[in-house]
Amino acid sequence: MKSFVAQSAVFFLLALPGAGQVQLGAFNLAGNGTISAGYTGDYGNQIGSDHGINFGGTGNLSGSFYNPNFLSFSVQPFLNQSRENSDYQSLTNASGVNATTSIFGGSNFPGSVSFSKNLNSQGNYNVPGVADFTSHGDSQVLSVSWSENVPKLPSVTVSFLDGSSNYSLYGADGDLSSTFRSLILQSNYRVAGFTLNGGYRDTVTDSQIPQILGSDAEAMSSDTSTESFGISHALPFHGSFSASANRSDVSSDSDAGEYRSALDTVSGGMSFAPITNLNFGVNLQYLDNLAASLDDAVVAAGGAVGAAPEGGSHSLDLLGYVNYMIPALHLTVSGTDDSRDQVFAGESLQSNTYSGSVSYSNFLLGGFLNATAGVSRTSINTSDQSLLGVNGMINYARSLKKWSASGMIRYAENMQTALIGYTTTGYGYSGTLSRQFAQKSHWSASASGSRNTLNNNSGSGTFAQTYSTSLSVKWIGVSGSYSRSNGNSILTSSGLQPVNVLLPVLAPSSVILYGGHAYSAGIGINPIRGLTISGSYSEAFTDTQGNSAETNNRARQLNGYMQYLFRKVYFTGGFTKMTQSFSSNGNTPAMVGTFYFGISRWFNFL
Repeated sequence: MKSFVAQSAVFFLLALPGAGQVQLGAFNLAGNGTISAGYTGDYGNQIGSDHGINFGGTGNLSGSFYNPNFLSFSVQPFLNQSRENSDYQSLTNASGVNATTSIFGGSNFPGSVSFSKNLNSQGNYNVPGVADFTSHGDSQVLSVSWSENVPKLPSVTVSFLDGSSNYSLYGADGDLSSTFRSLILQSNYRVAGFTLNGGYRDTVTDSQIPQILGSDAEAMSSDTSTESFGISHALPFHGSFSASANRSDVSSDSDAGEYRSALDTVSGGMSFAPITNLNFGVNLQYLDNLAASLDDAVVAAGGAVGAAPEGGSHSLDLLGYVNYMIPALHLTVSGTDDSRDQVFAGESLQSNTYSGSVSYSNFLLGGFLNATAGVSRTSINTSDQSLLGVNGMINYARSLKKWSASGMIRYAENMQTALIGYTTTGYGYSGTLSRQFAQKSHWSASASGSRNTLNNNSGSGTFAQTYSTSLSVKWIGVSGSYSRSNGNSILTSSGLQPVNVLLPVLAPSSVILYGGHAYSAGIGINPIRGLTISGSYSEAFTDTQGNSAETNNRARQLNGYMQYLFRKVYFTGGFTKMTQSFSSNGNTPAMVGTFYFGISRWFNFL
């Protein structure tokens, strides 16, 4: 059966029309494609070794029926192709199709349908700030959308999404799977100067995660529905008014238990700009379930939450602001007055925060400078002391002859979070430096880092650093990078997701402490026209600690690639070798390698 499918796909690719246009009755078609043939092999300690002749190709068929505004479409099949290291070489040979179509595009009732399916494709399992783990599996997504845009009537758009993925990590036991389904309705209407909008969204997800990275095996499903309504209108003095109401209902079932919540949000605001360079306004927001607003964000990211606090919760926030620009001094001066009233975990708190900031933007010493400095003072009813907060950011970029440099530094201390009783402190920096030596010689380096912590939660926060450099001299180039990170995260079907939320909000079983570092090096040469040779090596070390175990995980990969273009024919060769292990499984590290050499040709079939 697989042989029949492969032969049919190759025949389809060979039969594709060319890049020009062909008129077949009411159809107007255009297309191109590639075909390839070569010798390939794969080997490893967890797969059966094999080798043989491999056929593949890609296609791109597009066109319309009668008129592009009536019906247009695009179909892009691919067979035995890589979507990672190069067109033809990686750990897997993926096959599949991407297709889109639109109907009645030039009318008041446009619609579209898109579909994609990938078989045996290579992917990544995310580890924040560290090289990702390698996965392989299948996925597909279907999207359908239809709109009504009749003048003087409310516009309506209906969308439906359905997707799934099933894959595994080399060296880990068990499969990861996830599905999602969303229905979205949106409507807008303008009448008597008012802009009205309303919407409905329902999203259902399901995920299965095996025991990896120190966590227990986890099965989780969730259903989130949201109804919204908004209204806005222009006001005198170049002002505007807006208000909205939203209701969210969330339910989830996981190994940590069941979770149900309902959250109503009402917000409104007014803004004015009575004179040039001055604007001010006020915003009001009320949440009838403050705990749910925090919990729902965790559930949406794929995590499980702890028990809801007793005694109910709510939040009322009134914020006034003013901004004034002084163009002659390149300054913007801002001020805010934020009053909050919250009930959370049986405790009632009120706070007042006054803040002011100054921003400066101007050319300086041959470069351009952006700088902001601010200060805030917060008083809380349960404390006789006031909390002082500061924040600042400097961003500068300049070029001098053949040198270019840019840098950014930011710092924030005691900045209030969504909850009155908690503040955050953090810093970040980034910088780049480069030099052009000659027309084909260039050097560059970059560095970045950040740390963010919750002051009231010991051990809560995230940290990351990355350094990289590259040098190219005529026909040869080299590069290298190093990164490290640590922090708190939750385990999801797509990897570790860093979190910087209150740990009491998360279920203890959901918290994964992670840390690790990674480095990589690469080289590429182009000694003659049409010939490209490249190689790379990467290695990553990750440690995690969950509720079930501590793990030490390793991943390394070596790639080599060569391609020579002669007229329209590509001569290609390459290899990939990957080793990956997870200590929690107690398995021998997985080793997988592939090699390939062959030819391919791009065709216009006219």
